[in-house]
Amino acid sequence: MTPIANPLALGPELTIAHAATWHEALAGALAQRGGDLALDLGGVTDFDSSGVQLLLATRRSLVERGDALELQRASAAVRDALNRFGLAEMLPAATA
Repeated sequence: MTPIANPLALGPELTIAHAATWHEALAGALAQRGGDLALDLGGVTDFDSSGVQLLLATRRSLVERGDALELQRASAAVRDALNRFGLAEMLPAATA
């Protein structure tokens, strides 16, 4: 599978303290970009349940319009949280 070009880079913090800012950025990306959306998570150092909720909401919005979410270069913090919440299969996170 070929990675989606021009991913939106998020980070370094996807936490409750930054949830509103990232929500706005993701909502803007969804409104401006048609088709599938890739997120570059390589720079994420802090990731909590708010970050998980942002990814799930983004995925849900994309699925509703028939598109997909691709997580690229997921940091260890992202992968660990997705595993902890049992979401690694629903939100597969590529490490390269």
